[in-house]
Amino acid sequence: MNESQTIAIQTEFDVFMARMQVRKLAREMGFNITNQARIALATSSLARALKLGENLQGQMIINYLGEEKCTGVQVICTAIDGAGQEIGPRGFAEVEWLVDELSVEQLPSNDLQVTLVKWIA
Repeated sequence: MNESQTIAIQTEFDVFMARMQVRKLAREMGFNITNQARIALATSSLARALKLGENLQGQMIINYLGEEKCTGVQVICTAIDGAGQEIGPRGFAEVEWLVDELSVEQLPSNDLQVTLVKWIA
């Protein structure tokens, strides 16, 4: 199983491809159909909230997480020079309920990085 994949996001088609890759990894890991859909929807909703493929470019890194008792999918989404953009309170609320973990970090490079994690229940 491929443990990490990086997808450059420049257009809406790149967001679509990232969503497909996240869903494929979740399926390969044994996520049920509902949770496959949740992590895929969270991925594209996050890109939309960050305006990736529209106004900003960035990247998504899709990781397999294997820990002692849990496995999961991690999506690290970086919006290049996205720290100054306005993200309303609903921006991440639409994503947060779909995943188990969500963290937002402003990087020293002035990029905005959001990390999602969905664990197999």
